[in-house]
Amino acid sequence: MKWIERLFGKKEPFTPEIRFDELAGWLESRSKEVSREVGKQVAPIYSKIEDALSEIKKSTAWLDKSQPEGRFHLKMVKVATSNRDNMVKQVRLLTENVVVPQTTDIKAVLSFYENAMQTLGVCLENMMKSYQYAKLVFLEESKEVIADVNALGRLLNQLVEPINARKKLLDAVENAGKAVQAIKEKRSAAEIERTSVKEKEERATALKKELEEEQKALEQLKGSEGWKQYLDTTEELAALENNAKKIESEINSLVLPLNKALNRLKQLSESGRYTLAPEIKEGLYQCLSDSKSCRPEFFVELEKILESDVLKMERLDKMLDQIKLVKSSFGPYKERYQALVADIEKKKEEISKLDVVAQEKNQTDRISELQDKLASTEKELEVAKNHLESIERSLEIKERELQQTVSAIDDRVRVLF
Repeated sequence: MKWIERLFGKKEPFTPEIRFDELAGWLESRSKEVSREVGKQVAPIYSKIEDALSEIKKSTAWLDKSQPEGRFHLKMVKVATSNRDNMVKQVRLLTENVVVPQTTDIKAVLSFYENAMQTLGVCLENMMKSYQYAKLVFLEESKEVIADVNALGRLLNQLVEPINARKKLLDAVENAGKAVQAIKEKRSAAEIERTSVKEKEERATALKKELEEEQKALEQLKGSEGWKQYLDTTEELAALENNAKKIESEINSLVLPLNKALNRLKQLSESGRYTLAPEIKEGLYQCLSDSKSCRPEFFVELEKILESDVLKMERLDKMLDQIKLVKSSFGPYKERYQALVADIEKKKEEISKLDVVAQEKNQTDRISELQDKLASTEKELEVAKNHLESIERSLEIKERELQQTVSAIDDRVRVLF
């Protein structure tokens, strides 16, 4: 890539623009560049640490072989010697576990530093307890070991100074790398959502087209001769049903003045004070609940019962006059009503056989189904668009944050997204 050539090979004018797809490589080169700079400073410290470990081994060997000089109490010598041996043991564990790595990359340096400092900390903690007693007899030798171990600690701290000095830069490079990956994931998510939006838009368009076709077909159906015939037939049916209701109302009006006598007869029958023949009893209940279903013969029997005065009705003469009117009118009314009912059933059967009825129902059901599907799809589409907008807003924020991070690495560089 050209920008790599500019960085490492050719002396060309610096171009402050880097395409997003080249940024990962640029960040890697910056990371390696920093790592090389750190390596140059760390390598001499590695050498000094090696020397420090050698000095520790020498001072430890001196401590291990030393003998008490001077006059000490035997018990003191035993305690000091035992603690001296423990110091030697702890330091040897230190020198065995602190192994200088062959590489000077930042990860290797940090890993070595962390492990070495942990080992050193354990060594000092255990060794200092023994040092308090060992120095009573082996003062110079034990002090030498302690001094060498502390010198190692100072060198280890020097090891991370080049890294700490570049911490902001290293953090920026690391964060930029994470941001690059996050943006790639956001872009991928946005692309998936765009595909989803497109599919839903296409589905909604197809549903709208089919819905329009079905609605147009329904309009054409309702403009056909077959539909006109259906409407005419339903109007005829409505007229028949209206006439039947009028006849039923006239029958009820005819029988209504007899209700007092009918209810009185019902009370006497139910209380057992008057016995009715089964057919008369049935006619009584029909007349009270559904006058039009009553048989005309019932009113002949009712007239006989009224004339017997068993019901003890007031104004019996008017009741008898009404019975005569019912007897003369009920039969013709009922015949007209039954004829209308028969005509109504014929009209219904005629309507049921019309093809346009089934066609209209199928098309209406299909239109309703398409409207439900379209509403559901448009809702899904709205959700998908909102999600896409959310991803795109988040992507813009991530890109701005990445630019800020890249500027922290090199304020001359602008990322082309």
